[in-house]
Amino acid sequence: MAPTVCARCRVSRAHVKRPKNHQKLCKDCFITVFEEEVHHTITSSGLFRPGDRVAIGASGGKDSTVLASVLKTLNDRYNYGVKLVLLSIDEGITGYRDDS
Repeated sequence: MAPTVCARCRVSRAHVKRPKNHQKLCKDCFITVFEEEVHHTITSSGLFRPGDRVAIGASGGKDSTVLASVLKTLNDRYNYGVKLVLLSIDEGITGYRDDS
């Protein structure tokens, strides 16, 4: 069986199947599409304005790390003009964040 080709670029091998539409994408196209969707959500909803300070809840896990990375990338690329700040809360639970 031949490897599946990316549905977007039609050149690279697909490595990701998106759950929401079953589209099979290569790594580069997945990142591009993901960033475009996040940018669209930010701009179409007026999520923030230039000069806003945006706090990103940072747990040290993969979800908050990706969120911080994508917001930094998009803020630089599209010049949103926001200041990004990482926010971590110590819940006071012994051992809870030892590996984060």
